[in-house]
Amino acid sequence: MEERPELCLGGLFKQSRPVALVRALLAAGADGLHVYSSPGAGYDVDLMIAAGAVAQVFIPGVTLENRLCPNFRRAVEAGQVTAHALDALTVVGGLMASAHGVPFQPIDALRGSDVLKHNPLLHEIDCPFSGRRIHAVGPIRPRVTFLHAQEADRWGNLRHLSTMVYADQLMARASDMVIASVDRIVPDEVVLDDPSRVTVPSNYVDAVVEVPYGAHPTASFPNYAMDEEHIDAYADLGDAARTGDSTGLDAYITRHLTEPKNQSDYIEAVGGTGYFAVLEAEARNE
Repeated sequence: MEERPELCLGGLFKQSRPVALVRALLAAGADGLHVYSSPGAGYDVDLMIAAGAVAQVFIPGVTLENRLCPNFRRAVEAGQVTAHALDALTVVGGLMASAHGVPFQPIDALRGSDVLKHNPLLHEIDCPFSGRRIHAVGPIRPRVTFLHAQEADRWGNLRHLSTMVYADQLMARASDMVIASVDRIVPDEVVLDDPSRVTVPSNYVDAVVEVPYGAHPTASFPNYAMDEEHIDAYADLGDAARTGDSTGLDAYITRHLTEPKNQSDYIEAVGGTGYFAVLEAEARNE
């Protein structure tokens, strides 16, 4: 049986995105992916599209917040990537259905919305209690979910040290396999001394890897801030490629995706440890 090419990404917009895991997947030659996410994605999905790895996107928002994602826009306009018209309720509802082991999740807040005309994941059903027609979404069960957290122990108990957990917990419960990157692996006793701070327990995590600055150029608060300068420079290259000049974007992909053999190489390609020290200081001051 052919394996489903479904990937789900944790974090939100420019916060705690599993970028290092995405780069590793791209370096391994992934393609034809169907990509899900928390309701808001950005740089990481745009990079995957720039690398030619994505076939379909099931994400309500793919944006850099202060500007459009250039490669996403180019690929959708050219018909190279299918971007499905979804809303946050559909994605969260589908993940809830999967996490709870039920065949569907009712969604009744979309009545009157044009999203209903285009959303491929919704179906109209009869409510068994009222008989009224309502909408429902079936389980969204990604084959693999990538998450990024600030800490974990060696067993995979994740600790998000900020309040920015978003849908990560729900994705972990909904997925067939969960792979997490963390900024650091901590000793077992750190988790045992305060187990209430575990945000995703190890029984939902299949693998955890320590990757310093693994969310860069997105943020991993309180460890380091988002690298807006890097993201803006990348977006400028994507805008140029969209209008016909892909030289800069090709060089970016080579420098940050193709050439680095490990995270240490990537850190040097970005600017070295001194560069990241600035992002750490910025996070402490926010």
